[in-house]
Amino acid sequence: MEEAADVAELARLLSREVDTLSDDELLSLIATWGALRKAAPEGIGRAVAALYQRRRLSWPQISRLTGIPAMTAHDWARPYLAGDDQEEA
Repeated sequence: MEEAADVAELARLLSREVDTLSDDELLSLIATWGALRKAAPEGIGRAVAALYQRRRLSWPQISRLTGIPAMTAHDWARPYLAGDDQEEA
């Protein structure tokens, strides 16, 4: 999975002081972070939808546990929710 490798590389680079990174490592950090940032909305939406669809947590519970407002979590998840699960947060 390419995203997992990207996350691992980003974590490796972020674990070091920025001043110690080479130009190539800085470019890699910036490019990788940018790519993951673009992919984040879909990934977060799918994760929130999967969590909600397990039917163990309500939107307010997800909000309390993640610190993300319930409406925001619901909006992120909405494209990945099945019909009945699209109820308002």
